[in-house]
Amino acid sequence: MIVDPAAAARIEAAYDEAQLKTRAPIMCVLTSASISRDAEFLLGACILALATPLPLLLFTDLSAQRIYIAQLLVAILAGVIGSVPWVRRLIVPKRAQRSAGHRAALAQFVVRGLDRSQCGVLVYVSLAEHYIRIVPAEDAAKAVAQEQWQSAVDDALPPLSAGETEAALTGLADRCADLLAKPFPPGAPAEPPQRQRFHQI
Repeated sequence: MIVDPAAAARIEAAYDEAQLKTRAPIMCVLTSASISRDAEFLLGACILALATPLPLLLFTDLSAQRIYIAQLLVAILAGVIGSVPWVRRLIVPKRAQRSAGHRAALAQFVVRGLDRSQCGVLVYVSLAEHYIRIVPAEDAAKAVAQEQWQSAVDDALPPLSAGETEAALTGLADRCADLLAKPFPPGAPAEPPQRQRFHQI
């Protein structure tokens, strides 16, 4: 679980309440990271460890035992440093992070069945990258300008970056409902009611 059960229940309730304002389905997906890169960081640590003995052999008089210990320490240290989220954010280019978040958001849009909706909206939030994307279905994209969706994202980023995940997610629920309320007022739902609107993956 990314957020504790009590917070998850409050976020779910916020999306249920937001759904009362519009017939357009609104769903939220929260993930710890859009991109793993575990294999790349592990490979990097291994390459660094394998390269460690050469300069030690060329420029020092250390014994084979000490060089081996140094090699192990480099591997462990590189592995630990590479597992720290903020280090990964520094190492992985912003463009790669955004691209991974974009692909993951589109995939979740399909997985959650919103691609079959004409007016549904997916709110995708990735904590590791501090990334938020609102993916509207075709009619929702036509009815609400991209600048308005982006404004909702921009307002939610500061609390998300400050660690106030619940506040960011509930704020996004309200903003999306407000944007969808006029073009898609409450009434007969465009899609069967969702059992769950907030998902953690």
